[in-house]
Amino acid sequence: MLDLWIITAYGFFVGVIGTGLGGLASLFIWNTDRVLSFLLGLTGGFMLFIVTFHLLPESFILGGYYPSIIGIVCGILLVIYVESNISLKSDNPFFKSSLLLGISIAVHNFPEGLALGSSFLVQSDLGPLLSLAMLLHNIPEGLAMALPLKVGKKSPLRIVLYTLLIGIPTGIGAFLGAYIGMISNMFISLCLAFAGGTMLYIITDEIIPNAKTLHTGRASSIGMVLGFIIGILLYY
Repeated sequence: MLDLWIITAYGFFVGVIGTGLGGLASLFIWNTDRVLSFLLGLTGGFMLFIVTFHLLPESFILGGYYPSIIGIVCGILLVIYVESNISLKSDNPFFKSSLLLGISIAVHNFPEGLALGSSFLVQSDLGPLLSLAMLLHNIPEGLAMALPLKVGKKSPLRIVLYTLLIGIPTGIGAFLGAYIGMISNMFISLCLAFAGGTMLYIITDEIIPNAKTLHTGRASSIGMVLGFIIGILLYY
């Protein structure tokens, strides 16, 4: 049982510290419209890479096309539902973007945690290696959520706190992955497609339009292209 809690601790550390570091990094970014527009574009490009090269292809491989399409549609419907409800409570489009993106990242982190927990059961050295890789790629995901909060002028404490919270599902997933063992591929496929659908909708409906509103020049477009390229460099 001790091993189970060690694996769970790995999951929480990878998730919470990884995204939290991204939130912390956002506090040191220049607060000008052009820079923030560029960084929002960077966020959109990076998240678009994750959807097209990571989430959806893995979902197709694990579960096939139909479960993946179902997951995508359910993810988009969730965003529309949440968006219609929180729009009455907040007229800050950047806060809304960040909240929706945070939900999608949290959903995305859960199956990653499942994979992490299961990896410790396969090879003794695979788990720590995968933990390091996940920790590093969680940093830009935390930054992606934090940037709209920064643009929306949220306090530094809230920015860091929110980015810490979205890492928690990684720890929960790691616990279940280690406790149950290999989880159903169909379930993981649905989770990945669900996260992909939410991200895809948020990128096109929230992140890109808001970046253009913030600064009408080419900064956000250049940022988006660079964000996509950075995704390729980080993952490959």
